[in-house]
Amino acid sequence: PGPINRRLRRRAPELLLQPVGRGVRQTMFRRSKSRSESRHDVQTEARLRNHREQEEKRLEEAEAEKQLQQKAEKLAISEPKLSSGSRPHTQARSAFPFYPARAVVADEKVPWAVKWPDYSPTTFTAPHVLANDSTVKPGGWADPVDPTSVDWPCRASYEGPIAFDGHQQPLNPRGRTGMSQRGYLGKWGANHAADPIV
Repeated sequence: PGPINRRLRRRAPELLLQPVGRGVRQTMFRRSKSRSESRHDVQTEARLRNHREQEEKRLEEAEAEKQLQQKAEKLAISEPKLSSGSRPHTQARSAFPFYPARAVVADEKVPWAVKWPDYSPTTFTAPHVLANDSTVKPGGWADPVDPTSVDWPCRASYEGPIAFDGHQQPLNPRGRTGMSQRGYLGKWGANHAADPIV
C-alpha cells in the first residue's frame, strides 16, 4: 500500500491528463451498468412484491365473499307461501299490551309472495330477551342478537321450510305481521312450546 500510493500520487497529474483507455472505459461502463441493473432489480422486486400482496388480498376478499354467499344460500331455503284456501292471519297483526304499535298490513299484503317494496315493519325485541342472550349471559335462554349465528339446519318449523329476509332474519311463514325481530320470544324463528293440561 505505501509504495503504490506514493507512485500513484506522483503520477496523479499524468493520469488525469492521459486519455482513458478502452479497457478502463469498458470497466467503468460495466460498473455503472451493474449499478443501474441493481437499481432496476430492486425496483422490479418491489413491484413484484406489491403485485403479489395485492393479488393475495384480492384472493382473500374473493374467498370471504364466496363463503358469505354460501352461507346466504344455506339460509335462503325457500319463500314461505300460504297454503291454498287458508286465510291471512289476524291475531299476529293485532295489538299486544307490551308491544309498540305495529305497521298496518292489509289482508292482500300479508303473503310474502305479494311484492311490497315499501313495507317497513316496526322492529322490536323486549329488553329482557336481549338481557338473556345465551352467548353473553351464562345460562341465558335467548338466541344471540345476530340471527346468522344460529345453527339453522338444526331448526325446524311445522309450517314448512324456513325463509329469510335481506337481513337474514327468519320470516313468519304465515306472512307479514307489521313487526320484525323477536318481540317477547327468545328464539329466532319457531318457538316450540308444550302446554300440559291437568
